[in-house]
Amino acid sequence: MNVYQTLSQAARQWPERIAIIDAAGPMDYQSLWHEIESVRSQLAALGVSAGQGVGMQGRNGRAFIIGALAALGCGAVVMPIHHLLKPDEMASMLARAPLCVILDDLTGRAQPGEMTCELKVPGGVTLRYTRLAAPQVPLAPWVEGAAFLRFTSGTTGAAKGVILTHECTLERTRGANRGLGLTQEDRVLWVLPMSYHFFATILLYLEVGCTIVVGPDYFADAILDAAWKHEATFLYVTPMHVRMLTAESSGRGLPPSLRRVMSVSSRLHPQIAKDFHARFGVPVSQGYGIIEVGVPLMNLQDSAEHPEAVGRPLPGYEAVILDDQFQPVADGQTGQLGLRGPGMFAGYLNPRRPREEALCNGWFLTGDLAHRDDAGRIIIDGRLKTVIDVAGHKVFPEEVAGVLDQHPAVLRSRVFTKPHPQFGEVVHAEVQLRDGHSPALGEEILAFCRKRLSSHKVPTTLVVVGEIPLTSSGKVRHG
Repeated sequence: MNVYQTLSQAARQWPERIAIIDAAGPMDYQSLWHEIESVRSQLAALGVSAGQGVGMQGRNGRAFIIGALAALGCGAVVMPIHHLLKPDEMASMLARAPLCVILDDLTGRAQPGEMTCELKVPGGVTLRYTRLAAPQVPLAPWVEGAAFLRFTSGTTGAAKGVILTHECTLERTRGANRGLGLTQEDRVLWVLPMSYHFFATILLYLEVGCTIVVGPDYFADAILDAAWKHEATFLYVTPMHVRMLTAESSGRGLPPSLRRVMSVSSRLHPQIAKDFHARFGVPVSQGYGIIEVGVPLMNLQDSAEHPEAVGRPLPGYEAVILDDQFQPVADGQTGQLGLRGPGMFAGYLNPRRPREEALCNGWFLTGDLAHRDDAGRIIIDGRLKTVIDVAGHKVFPEEVAGVLDQHPAVLRSRVFTKPHPQFGEVVHAEVQLRDGHSPALGEEILAFCRKRLSSHKVPTTLVVVGEIPLTSSGKVRHG
């Protein structure tokens, strides 16, 4: 069964169940399927066929789901694209991924192409179809059953184009649900960009019959409003959302219907998790997601007592911590995290690199440094490429940034290394302040760090900047 067929099956199984609630209102599974089929027929008539690359660009909502799945129904390879990409970012992406067509919901920039028209959908959705001047050839002919292409976030270097097949997409969504246990009774409050999480989560929710409630925006008050209004049962967020919800000033709680909060995307500082739990009475479960493997690690049992952990491998997955010679290390020792299990990626697009060539003895090396505690829980310590060596002491920028971000005046921070004639390297930090705070707070922020960090981890220099750059997926850009 391919991804498109799973949606057909969901429509037959739950025709009248609400599939999505967005700005246009509720839509049941049968209506969603009919609109997907309508767009699929229009795309096929325009020449979209098996293997061609189709970009789907748009905001969160039904249009994104309809366009992406309709293209899959034609046999195309779909590349989700964030609607806020700048022209240079889009040009760079298209230079590496020879797409034949771009669909968008009219919120992105129109792309120059050989042909542009608008596709009308019975429920009122409009999709813009742009056929590019690129050769109308298969995107990845060497991958059988290719379904999706997505570029990594590129926080520390050039993003890589990861190819997923129908088979591995379904394997990873089903693997994730062996931990989450979502069913047709769940109402998922959605606040992350669909363009970055579509095939890891949205497809899972649709396959098992959930209702996806699309939040109007990602701010704390809107999340709380939507959670209460729609009696959400599951909230999937990033550490940024956890921080904003904890700091929200109204004092409101979360509805009693909400049974789980899952944080992904980047490391969640344990104190922020504890503060969230203290306010809302619901622990935050960390999950470890990576596009090449899926979401193989979740902290489902110990999130209240051990919020620092990303958990243990889900059934079917394995994790290993390796030293510089790629040998397993003892519990408690830090090394590089390796993963394997169902739903692993097919390979990289450009330059072409099949999965087998990218693995190390069957393991996908994540580039994250981690350790395993004596109970088998995995804790992420930092990134292999960003670790700072201060006179022989290892400093993880993520840990320092986590402390900086706890200061009430700090909106976000970025930590990296600077050369030093005596110590080799020292820690440098940049902070972007919240509105209304003075740049003169630099020394106060350093004093805040000194109370919470060992001396070699405290930034030697700290600069208040107007803005810290982010990737299009919302992560702090390093380098």
